[in-house]
Amino acid sequence: MPKAAKPKANTAKSNSNPLNARSPNATKKSAAWKGSKETPSSSNRDPNPASALRRNASPGEDTHTPGTPPTATKPGDDRNYLLHTMNVLTSNPMITRLLSVPPSLTFGQLHEALQVAFGWAGCHMHSFRVEIENPSQSRKASLPEEVLTLQSAEHIDELGRKTVDENKWTLRDVIEKEEWEGKPVASKADIHITYEYDMGDGWEHQIQLLGRAEKGLHAALTGLPEEKAQKVLCVSGEGHPCAEDCGSEPGWEELKKAFTKPKGDRELKEWYKNVCANGDRKGLDPWKWDLMDVNAALENIKP
Repeated sequence: MPKAAKPKANTAKSNSNPLNARSPNATKKSAAWKGSKETPSSSNRDPNPASALRRNASPGEDTHTPGTPPTATKPGDDRNYLLHTMNVLTSNPMITRLLSVPPSLTFGQLHEALQVAFGWAGCHMHSFRVEIENPSQSRKASLPEEVLTLQSAEHIDELGRKTVDENKWTLRDVIEKEEWEGKPVASKADIHITYEYDMGDGWEHQIQLLGRAEKGLHAALTGLPEEKAQKVLCVSGEGHPCAEDCGSEPGWEELKKAFTKPKGDRELKEWYKNVCANGDRKGLDPWKWDLMDVNAALENIKP
């Protein structure tokens, strides 16, 4: 390993990554169904999902006390949510996934789905942050206000802030909620959900609700009757999964260079192939990922 290597202080397991010497920028917060390997020229790149949306669904009734999940929610519209999720510290390409998930999915199950979709290995802590726009101020003048943090039960309050159990809250509980701490939600576009994985490298995934999946979408993509098709599905995306413990954005960029430059860093290559928790002995192509493999694993998530 190069002399610059430093062990990460808060990782669940250390991989002696040559890129763990952190840069000041490291804390910056800034595949159709056929399963083809994506490349920059691929025709499958993150297609516009507008044809699968209905954007103006009526929200379910919200009567529960802020800070606790509702005891009862009207069934309302049971079509899947379409969630466009971006690993915002990545570029060239930005790693994205478009997921179709049922409203009854808990945030604990969403964590499992994101781990699969983005190719993470489950080595570190995670949390979800829910923020809303302040309806009394203009969008340009206000910053979203954090109203809820969700985490696994065993880690609640380890981040030094009030959190709730991610396994007791569903997506519907958050997305269909009409009021937070006495503040009304003007539209679903005012709700911001962020998934943070690995508090050291600080991989933030912004989750954007695009709308609802049309009935029959899963049947069309899987070739199975709708009632038998899997409930959690990755529709499209872009970018090879990011490496665990690579040292956040600067480290990921250096690792990609090692594999794309003619005389890339041999030690980095060996680390990724043989030590990295989610590495690959075949090497790293920043654009390549397998949609079919992702969906085969997502099939194990049963809402």
